Amino acid sequence: MRAIAGIVLIGIAGSLQAQTAPDPSLLAEINAIKAIDHHAHPSPALPPGAQDDQATVSDSVPPLAPPALLRMSNPQWVTAWRELYAYVAPGAVPDKAKLLAAKNAFKKAHGTHYPRWVLDKLGIDIMLTNRYTLGPGLESPRFRLVWYADPLLFPLDNETGKAANPQKREEFTNAEKWLKRYLADAKTNTLPPTLDGYIAQVIIPLLAQKKKSGAVAVKFATAYMRALDFGNPSVEEASGVYAQYVRGGAPPAADYKKLQDYLFRRISQECGRVGLPVHIHVGAGAGPFFDNSGSDPFLLLPTILDPAMRPTTFVLIHGGFPNASASRVLFAKPNVYVDFSSQGFLSSTRELSQVLRSWIEFRPDKVMFGTDAYSLTPYLGWEEVGWLTNTSGRRALALALTGMIQDREITRARASEIARMVMHDNAAELYGLK
Repeated sequence: MRAIAGIVLIGIAGSLQAQTAPDPSLLAEINAIKAIDHHAHPSPALPPGAQDDQATVSDSVPPLAPPALLRMSNPQWVTAWRELYAYVAPGAVPDKAKLLAAKNAFKKAHGTHYPRWVLDKLGIDIMLTNRYTLGPGLESPRFRLVWYADPLLFPLDNETGKAANPQKREEFTNAEKWLKRYLADAKTNTLPPTLDGYIAQVIIPLLAQKKKSGAVAVKFATAYMRALDFGNPSVEEASGVYAQYVRGGAPPAADYKKLQDYLFRRISQECGRVGLPVHIHVGAGAGPFFDNSGSDPFLLLPTILDPAMRPTTFVLIHGGFPNASASRVLFAKPNVYVDFSSQGFLSSTRELSQVLRSWIEFRPDKVMFGTDAYSLTPYLGWEEVGWLTNTSGRRALALALTGMIQDREITRARASEIARMVMHDNAAELYGLK
């Protein structure tokens, strides 16, 4: 009896040990895939001292302590700095001056090719880039524009929204700044007097223009300004609000919401018509005033289920963390996809692997790799964050697939196929990328 118990315990221990590490050959295979990064915020190759004018949240917003993995105390950065810049930190704390010198030497050596050099270091072929415009060094075909459409939702007086908190004030102010540029791009400096005119003279031409110039999708980070509970008001209701307040005055919040809801649906429909997938930020967000209850992906269900939206493809950016596993029922819908960008720094590799397994077991053809690479500080830029989430994401995928192999859910050959789908092929097919 004791012998049998011992065999059972050894078997359990061996199984648990196997589950703690990915299959080495599978991990090596995944690390070798030239990936499509579905969601990132790379910085352009600007001259020394120049500022990027496309930040989405102003530095004047009170700071929020970043997740533990994004703090300088994370020992993984030591490996990142060594692999990216050949900088060897003295222990866990770098000499910041020497680190910046090593980093800037590579920037200077590669010039406007520096962003592409970073992609090569990370094993990323194409990076879908969330910006208003791409900027120097972020040219196609390695970088593909995902264009922010949020400013189009807020054409009226936004003082009521700004008054909610300092972060929303900065977000609305930023949206207003870009709406002025959008109007200029549409060859008009003022808002048309009617909603029909706004759609026909501004929205439709802009979407066509962005599509023609190479944008692969549009992005809504609307949860930073309001909840994702988009209603379905009539065109008469929305037109009445627009006409009444387009020349001034702050509309009541309930009335303004009707206009925003209508515009979101109308823009989404137009995106479906011209073939631009709609990316929507769901789940956790940055900043001390971000309202997580308003970014629940399930708030989008009425929109997703609307038959008028069936030609439009929606992508759940970040997958709805911290409730990411539950979101898999949403991308069972025929026009919904998901990526796991940001989960590589919001959660451990182990936790991410569990989410990925729940997704892959459900719909492997809908899951896409993403880094959410963005700049935090001069020492932790989009390069380092991209390194962290690229490393974590690939390992998490290997862990998930290894567990599925061990549980005999898939074969080793199928694991290779799914890995390629998640890291590259699903996005390549969705966006027509070669």
